[in-house]
Amino acid sequence: MILVLIAALALLSGVVLAIALRNNVHRGWASIASQGVASACVLAQAIPMLVRGGEARSVYAWSYPVETVAFQMDALSAFFLAWSLPLTLLGTIYAFGYLRPNFKTRNAGVQFALLNVVSLSFIMIYTFESAMPFLLGWEIAALAAWLLVIWEYRNQKIRFAGFNYLVSTHVGMFFLVAAFMVMYSQTGSMDFLSFATLLHTPSSLRDVTFVLLITSFGLKSAFFPFHTWLPRAHSAAPAHVSALMSGVIHKAGLYGLLRFTLLMGDPEPWMGWYLIGFSTLSAVAGVLYTSAQRDLKRLLGYSSTENVGIAGIGFGVGYLGLCWHQPALIALGFGGGILHLLNHALFKCLLFYAAGAVYTSTHTIDLERLGGLSRKMPWTGGFFLLGGLAISALPPLNGFVSEFLIYSGLFSQAAPAGMERGLLVVVGALLAFVGGVSALSMVRAHGITFLGAPRDPAIHSSGEVKAPMLLPMAVHAVGMVALGLLPVVGLSIVNQPATLFLELQPQAHAVAFMKVADGLWPITQIGVLVVALVLVLAVLRRWLVGRPQPASVGTWGCGYPAVSPRMQYTGTSFSRHFASIFETFLPHRERKKLPETCFPAGTGHLNTHCADAVERRMFEILGNGDKTVARMAKRIPEEPRFSFGIGLVVLVTMIGLLLFGTGSLR
Repeated sequence: MILVLIAALALLSGVVLAIALRNNVHRGWASIASQGVASACVLAQAIPMLVRGGEARSVYAWSYPVETVAFQMDALSAFFLAWSLPLTLLGTIYAFGYLRPNFKTRNAGVQFALLNVVSLSFIMIYTFESAMPFLLGWEIAALAAWLLVIWEYRNQKIRFAGFNYLVSTHVGMFFLVAAFMVMYSQTGSMDFLSFATLLHTPSSLRDVTFVLLITSFGLKSAFFPFHTWLPRAHSAAPAHVSALMSGVIHKAGLYGLLRFTLLMGDPEPWMGWYLIGFSTLSAVAGVLYTSAQRDLKRLLGYSSTENVGIAGIGFGVGYLGLCWHQPALIALGFGGGILHLLNHALFKCLLFYAAGAVYTSTHTIDLERLGGLSRKMPWTGGFFLLGGLAISALPPLNGFVSEFLIYSGLFSQAAPAGMERGLLVVVGALLAFVGGVSALSMVRAHGITFLGAPRDPAIHSSGEVKAPMLLPMAVHAVGMVALGLLPVVGLSIVNQPATLFLELQPQAHAVAFMKVADGLWPITQIGVLVVALVLVLAVLRRWLVGRPQPASVGTWGCGYPAVSPRMQYTGTSFSRHFASIFETFLPHRERKKLPETCFPAGTGHLNTHCADAVERRMFEILGNGDKTVARMAKRIPEEPRFSFGIGLVVLVTMIGLLLFGTGSLR
C-alpha cells in the first residue's frame, strides 16, 4: 500500500501547487504532473492484483468516532483505481485546453486543484474499509464535483443546477448514513468486515439496509427516478467536468453496490429481481429521454442514466446467480456489468469531450442551431461518430462486448425453466429496445450536429480545436477500438474482480465468462475485416477525389436553385414521430409565434423542449406544498370527543415528562 500512499501525497502536493502558483499555465502543468505520478503509482499497485489477484490490508487505530482506519486493496478496488485516476488525468489535460481561453481573466488553479481532489477522493473511497473515512471520501467527492460544476457561477441557471446536484447527492448521503447507523447499532463497529456479520444473516434489518444502500447508490449514480440532477448538472458544467462526472466520479455508487454485495454473501431472490427491475426502468427511461433532447450535453447526460441501468441489469443477473448457485450467471452478470462500467467511461468521456469541442468552436450545443460541422471539425466529428457507435453497442467496438456478456446471462440456460427464465427473456427484449433507441439517438445527434448545412447563419465555427483537447479523445478512441477488436483483453481485466463474486459460491472454481471469448472470436474476425475494408475505401475515396473531375451542371430543381437549411431535418422533427408514441412520458413544451398573414415577413418562430416528467412533477409538488398541507388539515375530524381525547393524551404526556424530568433532577 506504500505506492497508494505516495499517490495520495503526490495529489496533495498538486493541490498546493495549483493554488500557490501565480500562472495558470504552471498551475495546469503542476496538476497534470502530480496526477501523472499518482496514476503511475496506482497502476503499479493495481495491475499485479488484476493479473494475479490477492489483496493488501492495513488497519490503524484512531480516536473516537473513527475508532479504526482500515485500508484494503483487492481486485475490485484495483479495477476501479486502475482506470479512474488515468481517465481523470486525461480529463485534466483536456481541461488545460478547454480553459485556456480563460487563463487571462480567471484563476484556473481552483479547477486544477479540485481535479486533484477528485482523484484523491477515489483513493479514499476505493481503499477505505471503515465507515467514517469512507463517508469522508464520499463527501469530498461530492463537494469537489459541485464546485467544479459551478465554474460559471455568475449564471443563475448554473448556480441552480449546482444546488440541485448538491441537494441530491446529500440526500443520497443521508440514506447511506442511515444504512451505516443500522449496521453499527447491531455490530458496535464501523469496520466493513464487521458489517458482514449483519448482512450475512437474513433478517428484516438486512432487508432495510439493502433498500437504503440501493437508494443511496442509485442517487449517486443517477438511476431513474433519482436522475433529475444529472441532465441539469451536465448541461451546466464545463465539458471535462461533465465527462468525469458521468464516466468516472459517479461510478463510486456502483462500486459501493458491488462492495456491499461482497459483504452480503448470498442475497435473497427478491433482491436480484428488485435490482433488475430498478435497472431496467432506468435504462428504458434514460434512453427515451435521450432520444428527444435538443441540448447535446443534456442528451449525453440522460444516456448515462441508461447505461448505469444496463450495468445494473448485469449486477441483477449476478445476484440471481448467487441465489440459484449458478456460476455461469454470476460470472456473466457481474463480469458483464463491471466491464460495462469501464466501457461506458471510455465512450461517454469521448462523447462529452467532443461536445465540449463543439461548444468551444461554435459557443452553442443546441442541436436546432448546429449543422455541417464535419467540414470544419473532421476529427471531432469522427470521434463523436466512433463514440456513438460504441454507446449503441455496435460491433466491433467495446460497448458490444460488455452488453454481449449481459445478453448471454439473460438468455443463459442456467436460469431455472419457467417464470424466472421467461422474465429474463423479457428483460433481454427490453435491453434490445434500449439498444435500438440508443442508436436512433446517436444517429440523430451526430447527423444533426455534423452533417448537412448550418441551420443558423449566426453560428460560425472557428475550426478544429487544439491538440490538448484532441489528445484525450484520441486515447479514448484507441481504448474503445482495442477492447472491441480484442475482447479477450477486456475479459482478462475483469477476470479477477468477477472471481471475487464466484468465491462466494464454494463450488465455483473458474470464471465462466472466459468461455464467451470463443463465441466472440468470429465477431472479432469480422470486425477486423470491416475496419480494414473501411480503411481501404477511405484511401480509395481520397485518391479519387484528388483526380481531376469533369465539369458538372446542376439539374433542374423544381424552382429551388439550392438546398437551404430550412429543408433539413431539425433535431425535433427527426425524433418527433417516435417521441409522440411516448407523449405521456416525454411531454413537449412549445413556445411559438405563428405567422398571421399569407406572406409572413419571417417574424414567426417555434421552439420546442422535452421536459422531464419526474422533475416537473417534483417541482409541482414542492410548489403546491402549502395547498397539500391545507387539504390534509381539512381532513382531520373536528368532533369534540376526538379533540378532547387528543388534548387529554397531550396533557398526560406533558405531566409525565414533567414529573420524570423533576425526578431526574433530584
